[in-house]
Amino acid sequence: MSAYWPRPWTAEDGGPLRRCCADGVPGLGIRPGERLEVAASADAFATDVLVRREPGELYALRHDIARRRPLATPVQGWVERLHPETLAVTATTPRLPGGAYWPGGLAAHANGDLHMVFGRWAHRLSADLEVLASHRLPVPRPHNSFVLLDGGELVTKDCDAPAGLEPSTVSVLDPETLLPVAAPLRLPEPSIARLSSDGQSVIAVGTTVVFRLVLDRAAGRLAIDERWRPAYGPAPGRSYGWDPVIAGEHVLWMDNGRNHTDRTMLGTGVAPDPVRLWWARRDDDAAVRSVEISGLPFGTESNPPAWDPERGVVVAYDAGNAVLRAWRLAGDELEPLWRRDGFAHAGHLILYTDTRELVVQDFTDVAALRRPLVRRALRAPLQALSGSAAARRASLRTGHDQLVVLDLDSGADKARVDVPSPSQGFLFPAPGFARDVYYQSLTTIARVTVAGEPAG
Repeated sequence: MSAYWPRPWTAEDGGPLRRCCADGVPGLGIRPGERLEVAASADAFATDVLVRREPGELYALRHDIARRRPLATPVQGWVERLHPETLAVTATTPRLPGGAYWPGGLAAHANGDLHMVFGRWAHRLSADLEVLASHRLPVPRPHNSFVLLDGGELVTKDCDAPAGLEPSTVSVLDPETLLPVAAPLRLPEPSIARLSSDGQSVIAVGTTVVFRLVLDRAAGRLAIDERWRPAYGPAPGRSYGWDPVIAGEHVLWMDNGRNHTDRTMLGTGVAPDPVRLWWARRDDDAAVRSVEISGLPFGTESNPPAWDPERGVVVAYDAGNAVLRAWRLAGDELEPLWRRDGFAHAGHLILYTDTRELVVQDFTDVAALRRPLVRRALRAPLQALSGSAAARRASLRTGHDQLVVLDLDSGADKARVDVPSPSQGFLFPAPGFARDVYYQSLTTIARVTVAGEPAG
């Protein structure tokens, strides 16, 4: 029995399996003659996550940004409820304690409440955004979101990003009090990736090994399942893996997660090898396989692949080199489906199985601004100006994002539209409540709708 609120997309990536699959949400169903248009947009600096609860209830997790030492200076976070059509703020929490910044998480629990994990704090909120409980987590580092077990417990961990040097500690919290229900578990190595769960166990991707964690409620103990530890390296030319996807009989993830991202991930890879897609059987830790996504050097990414449970389609990407690719998983082997080069996608995906549609982004900028010397020179002034709405609007002349809908099986464009976001989308969009979808980046939230008249 799931501990999530019984509606679609009540957590990032559509749920703890992280398939990015919009189960229970009708697809856009774009037909010839129809197009996409931006029906509403909001300058919402800075935003991490969009999630839904009941029909028409849309929530955004937001936070402050420190102008100096942005990953070390303590900042606050808060949650807003947005009008589903205009994106106007209709309710908000107070500013809540967070800590050092890394993107946090938000989800609607089966008990009707919202849970937020941001920095080193967990907060329980009512649907009307009243603060019901708060708990400071034991490790003074940012915690990158959480998953819910079927028993209702929150499982979260700290994240030493982007360095990936300090081992992570996993905490299990009571959903009402947010107090620990088990002693914290220190993993043998760092884990930058967000957690995934099938409701019974939790998957954590370390820097060299993938772990499965199991809660013994009677003993009050969280433990590593020693029978399953798929090892994926990395080799000297590769860096750590990111968010895992639980896909039927397999777990999928991508590596080369370390990068020097600014407003785009293009050209930000640090490790010299190509980024790889990995998969391992859930019942055999020795059956680990991988494939190069683009084959290009200095590949990178920072999110999960997507999984289509209807036809076994896997979608992955190299954000550093602007390559988007799909395969079909047949048994334990991947069969290539399609590849899009020059397609600058970096964020989390949305996949509609009923209409065979894939929602992605495609960022465009002035290539000269990505030259290494220029990029280093601009990094500090751009950080200083990032809090200015006028500066963000002006920067649209040098770069902007697009929301694109592809045919999942062929990779062909169905429709695309410019979105007024000067930053590439890295984080968590959400499907809409009609024939629409919510775009989200660090600077911008937009509602994109299907418009026009079908041909014929």
